[in-house]
Amino acid sequence: MKRDYYEVLGVSKNADEQEIKKAYRKLARQYHPDVNPGNKEAEEKFKEATEAYDILSDSEKRARYDQMGHSAFDPNQQGFGGDFGGFGDIFDMFFGGGGGQRRQGPTRGNDLRYDLTITFEEAAFGTEKEIQVPRQEACTECHGSGSAPGTHPTTCSHCHGTGQVKATQRTPFGAIQTARTCPNCNGSGQFISSPCKECSGKGTTRKVKTIKVNVPAGSEDGLNLRFSGSGEAGLRGGPYGDLYVV
Repeated sequence: MKRDYYEVLGVSKNADEQEIKKAYRKLARQYHPDVNPGNKEAEEKFKEATEAYDILSDSEKRARYDQMGHSAFDPNQQGFGGDFGGFGDIFDMFFGGGGGQRRQGPTRGNDLRYDLTITFEEAAFGTEKEIQVPRQEACTECHGSGSAPGTHPTTCSHCHGTGQVKATQRTPFGAIQTARTCPNCNGSGQFISSPCKECSGKGTTRKVKTIKVNVPAGSEDGLNLRFSGSGEAGLRGGPYGDLYVV
């Protein structure tokens, strides 16, 4: 027996449009299949909440439901439910994307922070310090590609370069399509058949960078010096991040 749609969303029968949307958004975050992979119970709760939202968010459907209850909607009748657009589309609507990630392009490297300790005299009169900063740098052997020298990444055969794999499932509410990051290429759209031995296919290696820091005279607490491009290496050809010395 189907539960009352208002009960499913946890709202009163006098709830307005925003209250209904807010309630559904909360349930969608909690039970979305991408958040609960392989959890059938969560998937059923998500579909139940989606069905309730589909009815109660539409003023005409809601009026019919308030008058006749579930009997106003017959899954076998033409026009009911249709296609909810897929889990990925709903996820995109509420979470700004991420239901199924697209092919990952160049990514900027992480910024780093270095806490520098200086004396009162050094702050007052200025000083030069040499610091050692551990960071991820682009592999010098493969130049960040992750592939062994003389080889190149190939288009992933699982996702055909899209970075995601999709599956379509038929339900009483229509076709539901899920999209997930391709496990074969981790969303890059490319497959490395011959990984670089130096970086094990990662494209980066751990190094220590030596940097000279000029502390200006009269520096006070809260000094924040930015060294552009001295952070960690980016991925897939992305730029280095920045280093902040504080």
